[in-house]
Amino acid sequence: MGMIDVGEARFDSDSRVLRRLSGEEHTLRPQAAQVLVELARSSGKVVSKRDLMDAIWGDIAVTESSLTQCVADIRRALGDDDRRILQTHPKSGYRLVVPGGIAAAHEAAPVEPLDDEPIRFATSADGVRLAWTASGSGPPMLKAPSWISNIEMEAQSLIFSRFYRWLGERVRLIRFDQRGTSMSDRVEGVLSIDDMVEDMRAVADAAGVERFFLFGPSQGAAFAIAFARKYPERVIGIVGRGGFGRGWLVSGDEAEVRKYEGSKALILAGWNDPNPEYRRFFTARLIPDCGAAAAREFDEMQRRACDAAAILANLELMVGIDIEDLAGTVATPALLLHSRGDRSVAAEEGRRLAALMPNAEFVLLDDDNHIFLPGTAGFDQATRAIDRFLHRIGPAVLN
Repeated sequence: MGMIDVGEARFDSDSRVLRRLSGEEHTLRPQAAQVLVELARSSGKVVSKRDLMDAIWGDIAVTESSLTQCVADIRRALGDDDRRILQTHPKSGYRLVVPGGIAAAHEAAPVEPLDDEPIRFATSADGVRLAWTASGSGPPMLKAPSWISNIEMEAQSLIFSRFYRWLGERVRLIRFDQRGTSMSDRVEGVLSIDDMVEDMRAVADAAGVERFFLFGPSQGAAFAIAFARKYPERVIGIVGRGGFGRGWLVSGDEAEVRKYEGSKALILAGWNDPNPEYRRFFTARLIPDCGAAAAREFDEMQRRACDAAAILANLELMVGIDIEDLAGTVATPALLLHSRGDRSVAAEEGRRLAALMPNAEFVLLDDDNHIFLPGTAGFDQATRAIDRFLHRIGPAVLN
């Protein structure tokens, strides 16, 4: 394969020399070099131990410990002590994750804009006006609020448009700018889950849909569950991504409390600053596998969506979420997707939420992202799972 870029290192497969940016060099043993080449060929995808052993040793009888030693040698050469680059997937195999490299080819391809309907406005129960649009055709699906939204930028986004276009081939996807952001009304004071639920109802009413699927990314999964609890007759099924039933401050975990305090300090210090470095912290946590172009786009989307006061109100709502008791009473069919290495919400929180719901399916994705990112193994796994869910739940309920 010649030269292979591996994060902050470059590997010459001919000389077997791995050179880090620091100048430090390591010459890998032939078998370890072959393992790295095989993983690089399937960068971003899990390669089974059996496939690796067959490719490296063929008919020669070796034990798994030989492969384990090769993996340890590669990690040592990379300085990958936290196993972020060469990841172990128990009972599955290994995956090579090149930071910023997995989705690079997809970022280079032209973005096909969404065929969005004209932007309209719905009015929520308390008078807040909400900008909304829709794309695609089929049974309706309403997106719940999440971290930020900007329906204008989403239409031509490196990050969002491919997924929304894919969904639009299966459903009529209804999206709106949540209160306090983008083209929806700015609001003051605290936000509540009930605000989110009533905003969703107002948009659904304005879009003329009575029964629909809900798509709940991140805290949107909790809002979708709360909506299904209040208006069960209106919800066909729930698709959640990176969801959780309890916020950082509710879990009682000291690390989660520190995460909240650090996030709040960064927002107060520099969210309104034109320099994107403060917002880039959140980009890196939400989509660590994205390339430079997608990172710049998401930085700008966050800046355009809202000011520091609005995102801080959203953060305070998120960290105080506690719908676990409520989740156990919602029998709506649900598909909850979560990345194994999610850096914003631990996969265990998603598993915990799914276990509480009487009719929920839980699927782990092989990436580190909190947001669907085209070009990753997790994106392809998610679309296959959503396809199965829509085909299983939709016809049975709609016909």
